[in-house]
Amino acid sequence: MNLKPVYAIALLAAPFAACGEDADSDAAPATGTLNVRIWGEEYIEDTIPAETFADGWSVRFDKFLLRVGSVRVGAETGTPSLTTGTTYRVYDLAVPPTTAGDAPGHLVASAEVDAVNTPIVGYTVAGGGDAEAGNATAADTERLTQNGWAVYVEGVATKADVTKRFAWGFEGTQRYFPCESTATFTDGVAEVQLTIHGDHLFYDDLTSEEPNVAFDVVASADTNDDGEITVEELTARDITGEARYQVGSFPVTNLYAFIEHQIGTLGHIDGEGHCETGGE
Repeated sequence: MNLKPVYAIALLAAPFAACGEDADSDAAPATGTLNVRIWGEEYIEDTIPAETFADGWSVRFDKFLLRVGSVRVGAETGTPSLTTGTTYRVYDLAVPPTTAGDAPGHLVASAEVDAVNTPIVGYTVAGGGDAEAGNATAADTERLTQNGWAVYVEGVATKADVTKRFAWGFEGTQRYFPCESTATFTDGVAEVQLTIHGDHLFYDDLTSEEPNVAFDVVASADTNDDGEITVEELTARDITGEARYQVGSFPVTNLYAFIEHQIGTLGHIDGEGHCETGGE
């Protein structure tokens, strides 16, 4: 696997002054290195433990592929200070970064910009056309391209002596913008983290502010009890009679569409930071 991606980003003129800089000053603003990384935290790199689930399951991802693009950092309006343009790249967040340090995650872009704290960030997870490999293998990048998937997850769920495997691809487009980053320039470097919350795929409500992370209903979709939960089985699993798995006004009636809808909740900023969805 080639874990050294090549980036072709556009560095544009920053539209704002450096933090602490007098906007009327003729002095050139301070500059620094802005790094943008994407990370799935320990839940994706390691395991979502049983204590996180309301029903005692645990989940390990063998692959967690996302097709990510249209990354921009800067003011909420106007020309961004950093943008990846229209290029999309595929990242496997189940693979830990090869470099250790205080800033976890896979490097998406890096540029010299005006040293501005608390920038506004946007990024898109989308299926569609061609994409380059971020840290993903060429084969996995092609897998998403050929199927038009935005997200592909593969792994195993375990509870006591029961094991269920899964391999699911999802289409669709989700724009996360605006995201208000807490990145701060320290010693000339700021780190923006696009954070992906893998446990949200297993939320049991589309509208609740406090959904459970659960797997019992997902496991029940394995009607032939062969230990593998397929997309076809998820699609066949009607959730309209479930006490949980409420959908509000969304036209969602089966478990596959329910989990696909949760892709809209995966994206965050700098850990637990909130992003609006569907903007820009």
